[in-house]
Amino acid sequence: MNPKLLILPQILAVISLGIACGMYFGFSVQMLPALQQVDASTYALIQQKLDVSLSNSGFSLVFFAATIFPFISAGLAAWKSQRRTALYWLLVSLLHFIGVYWVTVITNMPLHQEMLEWNAAAPPADWQSLRDSWASSNTIRTIAEMICFVAALGLLLMREQLAAPPKYIMRKLH
Repeated sequence: MNPKLLILPQILAVISLGIACGMYFGFSVQMLPALQQVDASTYALIQQKLDVSLSNSGFSLVFFAATIFPFISAGLAAWKSQRRTALYWLLVSLLHFIGVYWVTVITNMPLHQEMLEWNAAAPPADWQSLRDSWASSNTIRTIAEMICFVAALGLLLMREQLAAPPKYIMRKLH
């Protein structure tokens, strides 16, 4: 296998994780504080508009790329017998899968579906607790995504050191 083919999914993983990290971070520091200050009807309307735009945008492409490319990187490294590299990419993959993908599937997506059904003029009485649940899960996703991005960037930058065979030092027994 051409060594350049091994680095391509790693580069794509770093790029997609970086873009996703930026999106989550931007939303966390800009949108969430603003959404905490609006009334129920405004919150419902904004969330409904965001839900529709997210499902019709490149967000899905970035979301799935950030989930898939770390796994591909781990698999190719394992195939090339780069066990340390494969292990580290697998750890990034699992953190992303659990901390971002799974949190999205079990928390954010059901909340999005529920919010799409709200009557914006008369949101449910518990809208604030739903808003806060959504915000908490988004914070978890943001932190997990940031860790994954930084780790993946480090793996990409240290790929040659990780691919080198480990140097074991044997002590002489007296």
